Amino acid sequence: MAKYAHADFLDGGFTYFKVNCNKMILLKAYADADAYATVNVTNNICEVAVATGDFALSGADNAARVMTSAIKSGVASGNSVNGVDDLHIAFVDTLNSKVLWVTDETSDQSVTSGNTVNFPALTYTAEQPT
Repeated sequence: MAKYAHADFLDGGFTYFKVNCNKMILLKAYADADAYATVNVTNNICEVAVATGDFALSGADNAARVMTSAIKSGVASGNSVNGVDDLHIAFVDTLNSKVLWVTDETSDQSVTSGNTVNFPALTYTAEQPT
């Protein structure tokens, strides 16, 4: 259930993320701060291309800012086993070989190569300072 945000995303914010993120990946067996190659190739079950317009920003000036990803679907090229493979969703920058953000995928259901994978709308929230 590890989660991760790259320092460049944290430093550059949502604009940096939207400009640089170009792929969303369903992956298995994520460990905190796994290498880009592990996320993008080794543990990759399904991937879809994303673009700047696939991320919406919301939140009033005095409230938390929220980035929401678009709903996407793709075809699995790998397999996972329910109860064995802890699934996560990663957002990557393939041009600079960076994992920008990883979050938990809560169903951890089995996935078979060739099946359709539906990526839900995911949110990342930047809270107001306290």
